[in-house]
Amino acid sequence: MKKKIVFLFSLILLFSSVLLTLSASAASEWVTKADLLEPRTGGATASLNGKIYYFGGASGSDHAASGIKQNSTYEYDPTNDTWTVKANMPTARAGLTAVVYDNKIYAIGGYYNVGTSVLRTNKVEVYDPSTDNWSTAANLLTARSWASSVALDGKIYVFGGGALVNGTSTSLSSVESYDPISNTWSLKNKMPIAANAAATASVDGKVYMFGGANLLTSSIGGIYEYDPVLDSWTLKQNTTVRDSSGIAVYNDKIYLLGGGTFSSGSQLSALNSFDVYDPKTNTFSTLGSLTSPRSQLVSAVINNNLYIIGGTSLGANGTLKNVEMYTFENESTPSPDPTPESGNEDRAIFTVILTTGLVKEFDLSMVEVNKFIAWYEDKEAGTGTASYAIDKHENNKGPFTSRKDYVIFKNILSFEVDEYSTGE
Repeated sequence: MKKKIVFLFSLILLFSSVLLTLSASAASEWVTKADLLEPRTGGATASLNGKIYYFGGASGSDHAASGIKQNSTYEYDPTNDTWTVKANMPTARAGLTAVVYDNKIYAIGGYYNVGTSVLRTNKVEVYDPSTDNWSTAANLLTARSWASSVALDGKIYVFGGGALVNGTSTSLSSVESYDPISNTWSLKNKMPIAANAAATASVDGKVYMFGGANLLTSSIGGIYEYDPVLDSWTLKQNTTVRDSSGIAVYNDKIYLLGGGTFSSGSQLSALNSFDVYDPKTNTFSTLGSLTSPRSQLVSAVINNNLYIIGGTSLGANGTLKNVEMYTFENESTPSPDPTPESGNEDRAIFTVILTTGLVKEFDLSMVEVNKFIAWYEDKEAGTGTASYAIDKHENNKGPFTSRKDYVIFKNILSFEVDEYSTGE
């Protein structure tokens, strides 16, 4: 009997050690980097030209709404692992959103303190990292906090958030589109649901929205796809209920980080979830977990590294300043699709004109052309790889298994798309 007990105890110890090893392995994927200069929650971030910028946020509380709103701008250099103070935003605020367009960063909406009250703002302020200066753009049509934003096809889109309606904080379903050329905002079709603190990202010309909260009830779930061309929404699938998550895109997949749950007007708990959504296959899966729960965080991708910054634990640790990094498998240059199968399909003669005067011509499927355009627009907005590999397909002569032409972004003067169809 004693031998059986000893054997059983040994099995328990062995099983426990395996679990501890697996847990340590998952945690070791995240590497600690230099702290944010001060604890912050509910700020906004954007990456541009290899740097990460953090704007505003709140301090002194485990919730952005009740914290002291800040106007600071911090720049992170991943190469040196250092933070630098830059020119302050004109307006102190938290619960704002930020997006890159034409090598400038637009800080949009949010809320600020007036005495003991918290008010939403419709201000849009524009930061130019090259000069470390701020300017203003046209105000939003509706003052809102905890909206989300993307830049796509020469426009900036702002989704949902919260506003004061008849004296009550209410989630919004409205969508606003900004035209930088005319400096004007216009309304688009509403979201299917009203969502405060939802997370959005764009892949291949579509926008994907995750979760959020109804300020009158609780957190909500679901993944919705927005098509800017058709100005229409589609429910893709239901997912874990959450709001205030970090979000990032890497190699056409969307990563969702942390967040919180909300009910009856207050945040209940922070999450340590680390999930990925693949728009191409419409699949949502769990990658692992963060080293600790955090909500109201921000995230950014530089090269093949994913950073999470600040936020709140909604507990004893309060507002956070720690920064952690997760490294994806090294895929420095997007790979083109395999040679398309023959048959009826939309194709194009794709011509790239370089600054040297050299002209390169390719016969590609429209899927390949659209992937190139998506890469080009991301790079023009300040994110993405420096080069793009275009498959030569039918030009694979000789002993080569494949031949690719690597086009350098800074050398592109223009490109032309002449569509045709192989169908009858």
